[in-house]
Amino acid sequence: MPQKSANMCLSYVVNKSTIVPRDRGYGERVYELAGPEDGNIHKHCIAIVDIDPGKSSKSHYHPSVEETYFVLAGRALVNVDGMDVIIKLGDLITIPPGSHHKVTNLSDHEVLQLYVT
Repeated sequence: MPQKSANMCLSYVVNKSTIVPRDRGYGERVYELAGPEDGNIHKHCIAIVDIDPGKSSKSHYHPSVEETYFVLAGRALVNVDGMDVIIKLGDLITIPPGSHHKVTNLSDHEVLQLYVT
């Protein structure tokens, strides 16, 4: 719901529970909290990504933007341009522009939850 701030710019309050996720169909759900698709910010995106136990994102890349993952729950194997890194609760990893990357949930029972920008 838009709210007016002191400087008269619109600000937004959003809650993950009110967002319909983009379900990728392979165990990954993207909850876009703010970004170009919903029109509340225009130069980047903020999302929560849930990956089911034992599942992975698809390998992908972003030609001109960097991406960051901050682990809110779980452990993951992140492959960046062929190099593997394990990240866990509280870790942040940055992905340079143009780097191919894929995230795999290492748990067999816990949903991996990432804060993504």
